[in-house]
This record gives sequence, structure tokens and C-alpha cells, in this order.
Amino acid sequence: MVLRNKLLDNRGLGLIHPWFAFIYLVMALVLTMCSVNPLLILLSLFGASLYEIHLQGGKKYLRYIPWLLLIIVITTIGNMLISHNGMHVLFLINDNRITVEAGMYGAVFGLMFAAAFLWCDIMQRIITGEKLTFMFGSFAPSLGLVIAMTLHYIPMLRRRMNTVHNAQAGMGRNVTKGPFKRARQWGKEFSIVISWTLENAIDTSQTMTAMGYGVGRRSNCSNYRIKTSDAIFLIIIVGLLVPAFIVTVFSGYKVYYYPTFGMMGDIYEMLILSIFYLAYMLVPVLASRILGWK
Repeated sequence: MVLRNKLLDNRGLGLIHPWFAFIYLVMALVLTMCSVNPLLILLSLFGASLYEIHLQGGKKYLRYIPWLLLIIVITTIGNMLISHNGMHVLFLINDNRITVEAGMYGAVFGLMFAAAFLWCDIMQRIITGEKLTFMFGSFAPSLGLVIAMTLHYIPMLRRRMNTVHNAQAGMGRNVTKGPFKRARQWGKEFSIVISWTLENAIDTSQTMTAMGYGVGRRSNCSNYRIKTSDAIFLIIIVGLLVPAFIVTVFSGYKVYYYPTFGMMGDIYEMLILSIFYLAYMLVPVLASRILGWK
């Protein structure tokens, strides 16, 4: 894990000052979550996917595709079952209308959640615990510690789940027949992982308290300094963020799904501003050439 973080620190956004990289990723997430325009959401998903491939490679990215499709399917079906608005009825379930518009709205939200998932995954890879401690340690140490532990526990829970599963299998408790027995065994393994994680969280909290973390103001020493490349990066993202924010929040071009799907506004204005939106989402990939990132 430490080696992986060191490798990511030397490529892509890992080369940029932590505050600038953090601001870029947060704003990418905000832009993704503030629009129901399917074009903008697809552009965000495209940019996040390209950067995931840049960081991990195509083979590892392919492992995310089933989960992304699952998110889209669940939100699509869920919205069709919950919302019965819309003019184009597919069929009826207990006198409840299942409409095309509800399915489209759910699919767009699924794409939004999929893009947000990828941006959050990129953030937990780039913004390491060390960087969070540097950013928040001087004025909000408790917040920095909570965020760092949260981002750390997401991949750690997956590894511990595999460890517990393998240990249970080695003890002959890996039940492979019967859905109820498998569910009961999975629940037992999940309970073991949660207990293990909570115990580790308590130990971490007591250790940090014993070291005086968060007690009074403390001096900080770090190797992070604002460089020329950081200033160039900041100018680029600010210049692209303004039109990207306009097309997301203030644009006169609107997309509506009820009572029927439609669009209104100046499509040419939207397309021009969408170019800046796409450029913002592709900043890490494009900057690999502009700033010489590896």
C-alpha cells in the first residue's frame, strides 16, 4: 500500500500541490452532481474513466465496469418503480404506471453516481493520508484525521474481507451450497471485519491522542511547496472552471424529463460551453503532455 501511494505521488495529480489537486477533484465532483444533463454527465464519466485508466491501466479499470453497470441498472429500475410520472407508459404493475421517462431519469442518475464513484476513487488514490494531515492538520486536525481514516478504510475493508473469507475457508467453514447458508456465512464474515475495523479505529484514536494530536496549535513540517507547475495548473483549472460552472448551473439550456423528455435553450451555446466542461474533466490527462507528467 505504501509503495502504491509513493508511485501515485510521482504521476498525474500526485505531482501537484495537495491543496490544488484536492480543489480540482472536489470541483469535478461538484460539477458532476449538479447537473441532470446527460451530455455533461457522460463527459464527466468519460474524463474520470480516462484518468482511472491513466492511473491503473485498462485491465484494472475493466473490473469497475460490472459495478458501474450495476449502479445504473439499480437506479433505473428503482426510479421506474418509485416514480410513475411520464406520458409514455410501458406497462402497469398493480395499477402503477411504469414509464419511459422515469427509466430515462433513473438511468441519468445512475450515470451520475457512476461518474461520482470514479472521481471519489481517484480522490482516495491521489489524496493520501499524509496529504490530508498536511492540509488539515494545522487548523482542523480532527477533521483531517477522520477523512484520512475514512479514505483508508474503504480499500482496507475489501482486503480484510478477503483475508477473513480465506481464513474461514481454511477452517472448513466456507459454505458453498444453499443461498441462505451462504448469506449467513457472509454475514458472519462481515461481522468479523466490522469488529476488527472498529477495534483498529479505537487503537488509532488512542494512539493519536497519546501523541498529542489535535491538542493546541502545533508546528508543521512538510515537503510540499508551491511550484511553477502548480501555478500553471491552478490557472488552467480556474480558466476552465468558470465556463464549466456556467454550463452546469447558469446555462439557459435545460433538460427536462417530465411529463416527457425534452430540451430547451440555445444548443449551440451549450455545445460551446461543453467543450470547456470536457476540457476541465480531461485536465489531468491533457496536463500529462503540457506539464510533462508521466
